[in-house]
Amino acid sequence: MKKQMFKVKYKHEGMRLFAVISEELGISKKQAQAAIDNKQVLVNGKRIWIRRHEVRENDVVELLVLQQTSPVKKRISILWQDADYLIVNKPPFTLTNADEKSLETILRKQESNRSIVAVHRLDKETSGCVIFAKSAAAKETMIPMFKGRDIMKIYRAIAIGKFSDKWKELHSDIDGYMSTTLVKLLDSNRQSSYLELRIETGRTHQIRRHLADKRHPVLGDKKYAGTGSELSLEQPRQMLHAYRLVFKHPKTGETIRTTAPLPGDFKRCLAQLKLR
Repeated sequence: MKKQMFKVKYKHEGMRLFAVISEELGISKKQAQAAIDNKQVLVNGKRIWIRRHEVRENDVVELLVLQQTSPVKKRISILWQDADYLIVNKPPFTLTNADEKSLETILRKQESNRSIVAVHRLDKETSGCVIFAKSAAAKETMIPMFKGRDIMKIYRAIAIGKFSDKWKELHSDIDGYMSTTLVKLLDSNRQSSYLELRIETGRTHQIRRHLADKRHPVLGDKKYAGTGSELSLEQPRQMLHAYRLVFKHPKTGETIRTTAPLPGDFKRCLAQLKLR
């Protein structure tokens, strides 16, 4: 991560933060506002994300430039496949579908099959196991399994702070529905924890929200981590990985088990934090 820094001049007193950033750093106002929205801007050491924020003379403004990995261009790793489905190891910073550079589009070209379609999705920054169907009919067959609890979904995450090993289950209401996440503490120290999590339900951002509720948000999570962790700000992405899927094949009844190896940035983060 790099930082760009400047001090507000007298002539900029009372101006909107995004406009001053645009002028001082030579970027568009749209880019400046996007940086604020992504919580990459600090004023006098405090993270600012309020669109109407006005600056004062001598305010110190910092823009955190996250060095993100470009969407992967090499061959996508297929963890398992048969005539109807394939499970791949999604790289971080790649959309699952609904984009010309998405994993779905890449797989259609890679496998020479225009019918490949995502059965479920992961957040853009989250890596790991994703199931794709090789036809629309195969997708429809599997959808009820996700609506029920027929697929075991296990994640690995690095969280901020020392997570208590007494918290085996996390429960809360998310968007009007009760949700449950099972937690196993793999390793921890004063500044961070390495967790394995199994989601019993599939609510939006469930793991990220559950950990944030316990004040141990996922490292690098710009949405739920709050404003108090420099350690989190330094991460180019949220350290969350869809580690394993276990389910019965909807056609054959065979138990399918797949594990996605941890990506390089996740392993480097573990090593830097002395977690294993």
